[in-house]
Amino acid sequence: MPDNRLDEVIFTVPLWKAYKSETNKRAKRAVSVLKEEVLKRVKSEEANIVIDQIVNQKIWKRGIRRPPRKILVKLKRQEDGKILVTLP
Repeated sequence: MPDNRLDEVIFTVPLWKAYKSETNKRAKRAVSVLKEEVLKRVKSEEANIVIDQIVNQKIWKRGIRRPPRKILVKLKRQEDGKILVTLP
C-alpha cells in the first residue's frame, strides 16, 4: 500500500443505490454499498473491512425495507491492516 495511509477519516456514505434493489433486500444491499464506498475511499481492491455493530444496527433500525439514504461514518485503519467502520 502507499505511504499516504489514512488513519482516521469521517465522511458521508450515500446509500441511495440500495433503493434500486428489491424492497425486501434493501438493508442487505445498503451494507454492500457501504463496503463498496469504503473500498473506493481507501483506494484498495481488497481490504479487510470491519463494520461496527452499531453502524449495522443503524442501517437495520427501520427494518429491511427502509434503510437510511445516507450515513455518516468514521474510518479508522488498525495496525493489522483492517479498516474499522464506526459512527463518529
